[in-house]
Amino acid sequence: MLNVLVFRTNINTDQRIHQAACQLCKLQGQSADAVCRWSIDLEDCDCVLRIETKSLTESDIIRLLTRAGLQCTVLN
Repeated sequence: MLNVLVFRTNINTDQRIHQAACQLCKLQGQSADAVCRWSIDLEDCDCVLRIETKSLTESDIIRLLTRAGLQCTVLN
């Protein structure tokens, strides 16, 4: 079963998109079902990041992106 995780981020520039993509691709390389699909809505004021995953938690994503220098909080 896929879980959809939704976050408010500061991923609003090409450089930040690249940073996030690199981190998320690392997860995809570690496990085939870690990140099935992801997207960033740059039109939204919260720069919403949506991730479809079978195995990751919100905490996993927040920890990963925070270590990469990005801001990421759960969007309810």
